[in-house]
Amino acid sequence: MSSEQTIELTLPINAAYISAARLTSSSIANRLGFGIEEIEDIKTAVSEACTFIIEKLSDSSKSPFKLKFKPNKNCVSIIFEVDANINFEFVNNETSILMIKALMDEMKVDSKNNGFVMSITKNHKVISFD
Repeated sequence: MSSEQTIELTLPINAAYISAARLTSSSIANRLGFGIEEIEDIKTAVSEACTFIIEKLSDSSKSPFKLKFKPNKNCVSIIFEVDANINFEFVNNETSILMIKALMDEMKVDSKNNGFVMSITKNHKVISFD
């Protein structure tokens, strides 16, 4: 999988589709050679991010949200894009956000043109027996 490839997934604001995001993230991480524990971290972080977005938008938005998977040689980044405003006041205190920060190597949250963007990255830890 080359670093130029981006895999996009669009999901409705419905918790029933979180498994599709988990399966996609697992497949991409496996293809990149991530270990089982790293893949589980990624899947859990993706679930938490989707749950966070769905909970924040369930009453206010019917438009879908996007996940963009950006695989690289030694990491994978997942960008969540929502075309709706999410209250940023509570973002850093949310349990889901704290879990994502613990499981992933990098996390950024930002607003974008009346929307919300969350980017999470997991670095591949290469184990050497030299």
